Amino acid sequence: MTDDGTAHVEDDGTSPAEAEFLHRLHEARTERTRVNHVDLPRSEGEISLRHYSVLVRERGWRLTGMERTGDGGSRLWLERFDFATARHIAGPAFVEGPRLDELRGNEAALLEAERVKRDSGIGVLSESVLDGVHREHVRLRRRYVRLGRLASLPALVAFVTLMFSLVNRGEGNPEAADTLLLVSAVSAVVFALSLWPTIRAARARTAVVADYKAGYERVVAVALGTSNTGRS
Repeated sequence: MTDDGTAHVEDDGTSPAEAEFLHRLHEARTERTRVNHVDLPRSEGEISLRHYSVLVRERGWRLTGMERTGDGGSRLWLERFDFATARHIAGPAFVEGPRLDELRGNEAALLEAERVKRDSGIGVLSESVLDGVHREHVRLRRRYVRLGRLASLPALVAFVTLMFSLVNRGEGNPEAADTLLLVSAVSAVVFALSLWPTIRAARARTAVVADYKAGYERVVAVALGTSNTGRS
């Protein structure tokens, strides 16, 4: 802390706590193991779990869990991307952070989960609720991918026929060029019309997880804040 009570920041824009965390993360990387853990540094300033998640993702790790240590601190469990299994790839995640059983072991997280349920009606720490949201997320994601692929077909046809139209016009065959140009225009219109269902599918996929994700992040933020307070 500086004399005026503000947190000291290093020349590169990182706080001492963040710099220490990145140093520990680098040491974990050198061990060349698939799963590793990093103890969060002691700090007066609070760094959110979302920011930790961004830091580790930028350096090739996925945040998979959090636990309390013996001295009342927090430990993040990480898995390296290059060791990712088909199980992780097949089931796209929409939240990153501690498992629900870990959060249920935190009293502050339980209290916040109750507040979330009163506010939104969503049982964030319920495995069945999470499974239901995840299934819907996967279903809508598949729909979005399918519609996106279908939309790409008329776009490809429009581009190819436009190129052939230009070639034919350059070779002195205007009739063929005009026909291909018409096909290209029709395909472009079909592509434009097919974008709307794709956009709606993307919005639906985001909306179906939005409430759960917001509630989960509230609970995790409280759990992480409790851990940081315990170490201060």
